[in-house]
Amino acid sequence: MNKKTFIYLASLFIVLGIAGLLYWYFFMNAPATTNQGQGTTETGGFQPFGRTGGGSGTASTTGSMNQPDLTNWTPGSPFHLPTLRLLSSTPVGGYGVMDNASTTVVRWVDRGRGNVYEATYDSPLINTLSNTIVPRIYASAWNADLTSFIASLFQSGDTEPSTVFASLNSQATSSDASVTPYELRGKNLPNNVITYAVSPKRDRLFMLTTDTNGNGVGYISNLDGSKTVVLFSTPLTQVNVSWPTDNAILVVTKGIASENGFAYLVNAKTGLWNRILGPLPGLSATISHDGKYAFLSASAEGGGVLSAIYSLSAGTSTDAVIKTLADKCAWGNYQKDTIYCAVPAGQTTSTYPDDWYTGKSSGIDKIWQVDAPTGRVTLVTSLVDHADRIIDAFNLSLDAKDHYLFFMNKNDLSLWSLDLSASGNN
Repeated sequence: MNKKTFIYLASLFIVLGIAGLLYWYFFMNAPATTNQGQGTTETGGFQPFGRTGGGSGTASTTGSMNQPDLTNWTPGSPFHLPTLRLLSSTPVGGYGVMDNASTTVVRWVDRGRGNVYEATYDSPLINTLSNTIVPRIYASAWNADLTSFIASLFQSGDTEPSTVFASLNSQATSSDASVTPYELRGKNLPNNVITYAVSPKRDRLFMLTTDTNGNGVGYISNLDGSKTVVLFSTPLTQVNVSWPTDNAILVVTKGIASENGFAYLVNAKTGLWNRILGPLPGLSATISHDGKYAFLSASAEGGGVLSAIYSLSAGTSTDAVIKTLADKCAWGNYQKDTIYCAVPAGQTTSTYPDDWYTGKSSGIDKIWQVDAPTGRVTLVTSLVDHADRIIDAFNLSLDAKDHYLFFMNKNDLSLWSLDLSASGNN
């Protein structure tokens, strides 16, 4: 990758300000900055609007090429799950995955109404866990046992998103079919949260907020926002964050093709910053869960995207062969040096990442597996061959044993899973 072809800007802060404003304008799902108070000031509990009628217990699917046909199925009898499974056809506001002693469990929140649903891989049914109405949830990050989550939402009358902590609280058993096993309860987190990430063990929360001077302040706390500790202060606010390893938080400036971006690893204990990537235009990156490798994407000259595997220990990069955005990839949890990526079929001259963020460019994805140490790439599947619609995958993750790949479809915000064992990769 020839960095000499990239323009180095004279002022990083001006660049980041412009990039951030454009990114927010382009991509509605990006967390927005609010300036209502400072530090870790909290407001009261978030206000649910009540509960929907019905929907408790289990809801069966109607059957399609991506859903089990339960027309003549009875509980306890054998069933077959599609390799590519449609979990939710309605828009999803984020999801979480865990493995228990017997199966893999995925829970998600409905983007429009806030209902919480659950699917497992030892049953073909979709369970309704909560029908507390908390509308307009557009993102969530879950704890380890999927009993609570951090959510970004628009509360009634708000023009800026709020960040809340919500938990599933058990309700008394009832014969009333409209009473779900749980109801959502929670509280607002600081009202000036820009973005957030949960730790690899999903028991701690990192929040980036703004102070009264417009600077970014990083905090680490319990998931409910308690026991907050200041980690760092920075002039950077237009960034994306993730928490790939116990000791490191990844901070990446929001990508735009016309401006250079940077990626930093921040020590989760000391708050010290280490620049690992950049300057690269349109930069996006994701770090493996052992902290050894980064998958990065950047804007290519003349359009399209460049992708590379970067070794953090050696400080060298190799061409990833596949051409896709880091936003469309997820590192393995069991095989930590393996990454799965959704890759658009065919070549494109679109301006990446801008056109993808704005929806001007949408791919017909194939799922590829990349082995970071060797650079070997393997085609897992072409989604269009197994789906009833065109899928442009994002928000990818895997279960603990890398048996299932989960993702959302950017075209309609539906939620899917791909059985990697059935695809011949595990």
